[in-house]
Amino acid sequence: MTSKKLTPTLLMSIAAVAATAAITQAAPPKAKITPAQAKASAIKKIPGRATAAKYEFEDGHWQYAVTVVDKTGQMWEAEVSSTTGKVTATEKTSAAEEATEAAADKKAALKAKQTGHSSKAPAKAEAGEKPD
Repeated sequence: MTSKKLTPTLLMSIAAVAATAAITQAAPPKAKITPAQAKASAIKKIPGRATAAKYEFEDGHWQYAVTVVDKTGQMWEAEVSSTTGKVTATEKTSAAEEATEAAADKKAALKAKQTGHSSKAPAKAEAGEKPD
């Protein structure tokens, strides 16, 4: 039987993975703003009607994804910081895209529940998003 030493780099990598797992599996932190405040911020940026505000872990942090229908009927998603209330990004979307995303989120949550892992891993920015 051979014994392998754990290098400092390997130990740091293991610690980072463990910390990420602990963060993503824990209950979400309490937001400093309410969903109503997130909607208000979003419609200041995109005039129209805010239809939903979803609290989610994306792009490495907790935020609200606010769906807004503008005055022309175009659907938008605004990312709103859950700590500052500032709109950090916006993107045009559609009901079909939102339904596809919701189905994927539901599938990931079900898989995570079955395997005992969190589905709230950091996500990459989607195509078409633009920072504000």
